[in-house]
Formats: sequence, structure tokens, C-alpha cells
Amino acid sequence: MKVKTSRSTSKVPVEKPEKPEQLILHPYESITILKPSLSDEEIAEVIEKIKGIIEEAGGEIVSSDNWGKKRLAYEVKKERRGIYIVQHFKAKASTIIVLERHYRFSESIIKYMTVKIETETLGQSQPPKEDKAFSYRGRVSRGWR
Repeated sequence: MKVKTSRSTSKVPVEKPEKPEQLILHPYESITILKPSLSDEEIAEVIEKIKGIIEEAGGEIVSSDNWGKKRLAYEVKKERRGIYIVQHFKAKASTIIVLERHYRFSESIIKYMTVKIETETLGQSQPPKEDKAFSYRGRVSRGWR
């Protein structure tokens, strides 16, 4: 507790509030793309590790969805496909630094993105779109002829 002195001789104690970003749990969405060669046990292990990091830092998991194996728009780390994992959670801002450090050093994660979302959309993930061929003005094309 700091003591604030004024021009008068009396000393008035003033409490210093903690930083607000350390107190508030913000809603986040994290999309992680895993290597397609992982087994179901390895996928579950990666998901549990991510949940553990979030909960250890004082956050809470709202939802976790496994969208399955999808084709990537471009090659990432010599992979053409990836397993998409979407997680909604509430956490402190400092938790994201720890979480993304884990993502960066994990061998099984090839791409990731964590964004802050609105509270209303927390837990509502859009279902994955079907793998379709390129569509131009409603006409489906299977590639160059």
C-alpha cells in the first residue's frame, strides 16, 4: 500500500489497483492445424496438452472441436493436408504468450492462429465447409482444361 502525501500534514493511504488485464478473462478462439500423419491417440494428447496449458494459467475451456483432416490452401511445412482443431476459451492476455510458445516449439503443430473474439460468439464455431472444387459465378470447375 502506498502512502500519498498532500500539502497538508495528514497522510492518506491510497491503494494501488492491480493491472486490469491481469484480472479479466478475455474470450479467445484458437485454430490449430496438426500434421495429418498423427494417430488418434497423438491428437488427443496434443489437445489435452493445450487444455492443460490454458487451465494451468487460470483460463477455462468453453468448447473444443476436431474438424478432422482437410486439404490446405497451400503447402505448409511440406504438408498438403492438416487436422483442424478449433478451441474457444477464456484466459488472461498473458496466457496467449505461453500458449503460442508451445505451438511454436511443438513438432506436431504445423500452423496456428489465436484471435480475441466477441463474448457473444464464444463457443459458437462455424462448421467446416466441404471440400469443393473452385467455383466461379456459381459454375463448378475441376481445374484447368
